[in-house]
This record gives sequence, structure tokens and C-alpha cells, in this order.
Amino acid sequence: MEMGLPEFSKSITLRSQFNTIRSKRLYVGPQIRIGFNWLGEIVHGPWVREAYECLIDKEKRSDYDSHYFDLKDQWTEYWEWQETQHKYENKKRAEEEQRVARERAEREKKAAEVKRARKMEEEKRVAKEKAERERIREERIRQAEERSREAARRARVRQEQAARERLHKEKEKEAEKRSEEAARKIRIEQEQAAQERLKNILIQQKQYTSRRNWAKLREAAEHRDVKPEQPAPSRSHGCAHPQFGWPKKKNGRASCVFCGETRTKWSFCCPECDVSACPACNNKYYMGYC
Repeated sequence: MEMGLPEFSKSITLRSQFNTIRSKRLYVGPQIRIGFNWLGEIVHGPWVREAYECLIDKEKRSDYDSHYFDLKDQWTEYWEWQETQHKYENKKRAEEEQRVARERAEREKKAAEVKRARKMEEEKRVAKEKAERERIREERIRQAEERSREAARRARVRQEQAARERLHKEKEKEAEKRSEEAARKIRIEQEQAAQERLKNILIQQKQYTSRRNWAKLREAAEHRDVKPEQPAPSRSHGCAHPQFGWPKKKNGRASCVFCGETRTKWSFCCPECDVSACPACNNKYYMGYC
């Protein structure tokens, strides 16, 4: 009975495993041998026995030998096929590994890109937050400066207002002073005018009294023959001798133009012709005042 390639390959595989164990000089105990034989019987079943019986029979052996080269060719084809399968599997495995590697590289690349994007986003966020903090800080500084300028402006306005108020008060005080001074001057002028009017009235009254007294004296002198007549006031160079306002004059020796008394220290003098009069004659005739 001929064995097909799949069935025979199983026995070859078991034998190669056994030879591998033996080539590595591993200890193969009786239990392992029994187990290996038992495993071979399980896998191959009656085929091993059948092959053994075939080989010990001459006719069957002769028939086997006649088919040996065909079997050898089949084995060669099998080994070539197995090699092809092995290469195909290796190629497929390599392609799979390359695919897995490409996928892994792609995943790593995507992960790196995602990480880089996240890092960039994080850097942008940090930069944005930093810029926002800087903007807030600058805004606070600007507001503080604005408040400071506003406070300074208000203080300056208050100072200017206070200065204007002080100036206004000073001007009011000065105006009040000027008004009071003007009122005082007006009052003084009015008082002086009143005094001048009163003085003029008194002078007029005295002049009137002087003229009346002079008339009485002249009339009495005319009626008294025993007494010499009082000389009338002399007129020098046609001077009218004003009857008031004769001032005192400290001019040393002077003779009274009316009675001839000699004054040694002072006397009254006419304001127009500069003649002298003693105090008695001045009071008697003109009622003058210093």
C-alpha cells in the first residue's frame, strides 16, 4: 500500500523530531521511546505495520523497488513543495511583519504627530495664557497709571479751585479794603468839607462880629472927645488887609501896624502885604486864626 504525501509527511515529521532529539544528544529514556512509538502508532495507525510487511515480502518489495524512483521523485517534489511553502510562509510572515512594522511605524508616527500637535497646542495655550496674563498685567498697570493721573488731575483741580477761591477771597478782601478806604476817604473828605464849611461859617460869623465891634468902637471913639482916636489900620500900597487868616510869623523884631508895639519874637502878618500886627490888634480888628 502506497502512502500519499500528506500521510507520509506526518511520519517523516515525527521521525525528524526524534532525530532532532537524538542529534542534540538529549537523554531519551524508555518512557519517552514508548511514548514516541505510541504517538507514531496513533498518528500513522496501521500504515507502519503495513509498510513493514510490504518490505519483508519479496514480491511487494520488488514492486516497491520498481516504484522507488517515482516515490523519490514525489519526495523531491514534496521537499521542493515544502521548501516553496516554507519560503512562501517566510515571505508571507516577512510581509506580515513588515506590514505590522509599517502599521506600528504609522501608529508611532501618528502618535508622534498627535504628541507633537498636543505639544504645539500646549505651547500655544501656554503662550496664549502668558500673553493674556501679560495683557492683564499691562492693563492693570495702565489702569493704575490712569487712576494715578486722574487722582493727580483731581488734586490739581482742587488745588487750582482752592487757589482761585483764595484769590477770590483776597480780591474780595482787597475790594472791601478799597471800599472801606474809599468810604473812609469819602467820610474824611466829607468831614473835612463839613469842617471847612463850619470854619467858613465861623469865620463869617467872626467877620460879622468883628465888623459890628469895629463899628461900635468907631462910634464910641467918635463920641469920646477925651480919648484920642484910635488910628485906623494902615493900608500899605493899597492892600485891603484881609480880615481873617493872618498867620503867625517868627521873624524877630516887628512893629504892629495898628498900635506901633514892637514884637521881639513873633507876630501876625498880613497874607498879602506882609505887614505885622500884635495879637491884641489882630484879635481886636480882624479876629485872625493861626
